[in-house]
Amino acid sequence: MNISMKNAFLKLVLIAASFVVAGCGDQAQRDAANYKAGIEAYSQGNYAVALEKLKPVAEHGNAQAQNKLGVMHSQGQGVARNDKEAGVWWGKAAEQGHVEAQESLGLLYAKGQGVAQDWVQAYKWFSIAGASGKETALNNQKVIGVHMSPEKIAEANALAQEWLEKHKR
Repeated sequence: MNISMKNAFLKLVLIAASFVVAGCGDQAQRDAANYKAGIEAYSQGNYAVALEKLKPVAEHGNAQAQNKLGVMHSQGQGVARNDKEAGVWWGKAAEQGHVEAQESLGLLYAKGQGVAQDWVQAYKWFSIAGASGKETALNNQKVIGVHMSPEKIAEANALAQEWLEKHKR
């Protein structure tokens, strides 16, 4: 390949890269607009529109939208009530550090709603949310702690600590 062909190829690659970057910016702007419209629709009780606007944003990884979809599935707002689906969305948001989703996921595990009842997982998620200052999560942790052996509490604490170490900011 001669020098002029290499330069032409390099220019083509740079132009293509600029379109990709511009496309990402456009997507972020669309997601921000859809999130805002979805939250406005939700606050007005228009759950069908909220779902339509928030779901693509959640699928692109927005933890706030994922949490809101968890709430909507848990409450049957714009969708059939489905705790399993709520747990999926709350799990995605919780993994990204969304404190309300972490506590909500803990509640699902504590109650066995949409997931198998698991005190260790419930305690873990309450611990993680509590580490961010969520007082109700710490209260929930105390409530379920009376049902757990010291070994199970230690297991849950180890899992929470592992998660917190992995997700340090």
